[in-house]
Amino acid sequence: MGEFYTVIEVRAGSPISEDQFGALADELYALDAAYPDVMEPDLGVSASAGIARFTMTVTADGPAEAAVKALATVRSVVHATGGATPGWEDWEARSVMRIAPAEESDWLFADA
Repeated sequence: MGEFYTVIEVRAGSPISEDQFGALADELYALDAAYPDVMEPDLGVSASAGIARFTMTVTADGPAEAAVKALATVRSVVHATGGATPGWEDWEARSVMRIAPAEESDWLFADA
């Protein structure tokens, strides 16, 4: 088991209102308390562009399992706020996911 830092950016398809942001954040932080494998979640949005960026550290056996846990967490948050996630299996042009061992997560944001 290890810790993996994950970043998931999702395009909502429409602008994100302040109320929607608040509901997403509330649900994300509530899940943090309920699931010990998900730590330090955070949410940022580009409201007018309709992009939400979910970050969290996930305890998992490897990056693939961390990706599954992080994505399940994000989907749970979206569903809990009344959102839908049809077509998430087809990631093209809708989402970006980055995963790194937690102790090496700084390189996710380094310039190439």
